[in-house]
Amino acid sequence: MKAAVSIDKFVMEYKDVPLSVYYGLMREAAMIGFQTKETVYWGEYCYELHIRNANRDYLHVFYKNFRETEGYLHTLRLETRPEHYLQFHVLLEPIRNVASSMYFVSCDVAYDVRTSLEHVVVIPMHGRRKMTHEGTTRYFGLPHQRKTNGYCRIYDKRLELWEKQKIMLDHELSRIEIVYKPDKKILLTDVHGHPPEQNKQYFAAVVPDWSELPRRRTEQICNMRDGVDMYDRRIRTGVKETLAAQYQLDFNWLAREQWESLVEVPYGVLLGAA
Repeated sequence: MKAAVSIDKFVMEYKDVPLSVYYGLMREAAMIGFQTKETVYWGEYCYELHIRNANRDYLHVFYKNFRETEGYLHTLRLETRPEHYLQFHVLLEPIRNVASSMYFVSCDVAYDVRTSLEHVVVIPMHGRRKMTHEGTTRYFGLPHQRKTNGYCRIYDKRLELWEKQKIMLDHELSRIEIVYKPDKKILLTDVHGHPPEQNKQYFAAVVPDWSELPRRRTEQICNMRDGVDMYDRRIRTGVKETLAAQYQLDFNWLAREQWESLVEVPYGVLLGAA
């Protein structure tokens, strides 16, 4: 089964950045005319700066993790959509010039399929992942786990586009979105060689026609799809075997095929190659 793959958020870090450079970024953003909002000593970082341009592109800046108590050089983290880095490139060069190193931290990998949610099945590979719901959206992970590796959201992308942007598609569109956050941060120069391998976390399938499956098996799959019953290991294995041959959505293959092009824009902008 094919799916369109994209990155929704791309998070990176600069190491050993002085406070003066953070203030310089804030001053430059204001002089250019970007909207800025700063929060101090709130959350995981001592300084947070949220920047938007006239097109509503955004850049979230976080400086000095609370665990960094020594010295005057600290971590500066950036978070935005991959394509938005290009809109703020003028702010980033002074940081790159002083930082000792640059790391990829995480991203949200999105898999879009042209079908309604009832046909999309996502099963966790480990029983400790529990499903919750908000409206038609399914979650694996609690709100406070939003930025942890493997957090997953399955939702109606067509509905979201209409509700948030008043964009009406002429076809169904469902999205599986999974956080990719390696245990160890990856040097930004090496990010091309580290695509996500999210088959380790979830088995996914798209079933276009439920009538092709036996009634009892369909009932089991739908119960697992909706989090009603995850059954024992024997039944879970049987369900995966039934779906694997024709319907599986292979996250590893999909990400590996497109990973280099997905990270090309932030890679080029952040390293000064764009």
